[in-house]
Amino acid sequence: MDNSIHIRKATNEDCAVIVELGRRTFTETYSEISSNAAVQEYIEKKLSAEKIGEELNNPRACFYIGFMSNEPVAFTRMRYDRIAKGLPDKNAIEIERIYVVKEYQGFKVGKEIMEKCKQVAIREKFDMIWLQVWQHNNKAIQFYQKAGFVVYETALFSYGKAMQQDDFLMRLDLYY
Repeated sequence: MDNSIHIRKATNEDCAVIVELGRRTFTETYSEISSNAAVQEYIEKKLSAEKIGEELNNPRACFYIGFMSNEPVAFTRMRYDRIAKGLPDKNAIEIERIYVVKEYQGFKVGKEIMEKCKQVAIREKFDMIWLQVWQHNNKAIQFYQKAGFVVYETALFSYGKAMQQDDFLMRLDLYY
């Protein structure tokens, strides 16, 4: 098996790929801890073809897709249309999603996508990257810490009418 990793910017033609990756990875992450109805509600609301299509056309956001052996296995969405909680004076970009298919975690696809996020932030002259992560997703928290992020605040994440979770907000200050 060729384990070569390739990251590229997504286009409108990638909508179906992102929808499939998003639905698969969100289900893998949350189906064991949440009701199926809550997971489905989030998927229908946030990971529909219509919603992803809108997000792909947002000029203040961008997607990158990670490929392993030419197969799409991960994606990220970066956006700079929201202000980080508690950091109103920072010129910051948010990593809204880094989703990696479970069977490809540990193969450095996430690391390569994170490097791409850092390159984009530096190229666009942002002072900071921030993100939100579930407090009980220890694997993701360790991944972000290894990439240089630190917890600086908490927030609530709602993904269904009756489903909420406590999240950490994490930040990475960029120095030039």
